[in-house]
Amino acid sequence: MASAPMHCYRHPKRETRVSCATCGRPICTECMNQTAVGIKCPEDARVPRGARAGAMKTNQIVKSLLAGVAVAVVGVAVAYAIFQIPAFRLIFAGLAGYLAGIFIHRAGGRNGGPLAMIVSGVSVALAFAPFVLPQVLAGSFQFFVVLPALVAIGFAVYQNR
Repeated sequence: MASAPMHCYRHPKRETRVSCATCGRPICTECMNQTAVGIKCPEDARVPRGARAGAMKTNQIVKSLLAGVAVAVVGVAVAYAIFQIPAFRLIFAGLAGYLAGIFIHRAGGRNGGPLAMIVSGVSVALAFAPFVLPQVLAGSFQFFVVLPALVAIGFAVYQNR
């Protein structure tokens, strides 16, 4: 099964099967730069990896936000399941937060940084909110209800540092 041909973003008439390891844009053999971490477009090859961390392009921001919405929506069911299992609750919460963080990190082009950390933390918090907020608002603050949410948020945020 052949995929649709890609065209170099700098030379639209040239077909290619190569894309930048950082931003994913298709690049032709003239534009590609071989680096220690893969083939990159001219713009990404010039920027050192440390300087690029947290610098997200518009499409990466949109993908991170969409991944965050997906985590918040699907995460409600995951949080419900976590609260149904009393044993190993914190381990499952940590695993869920870790996987949510990875999902958002990869959706955002693996750049991480403050925006990805915020998206991860807020989306996981929204997933746990239906189970934690009623307890907190009722004034019956039970730490065993809040702790799994904090663990999941911590792991999600840490994954996007």
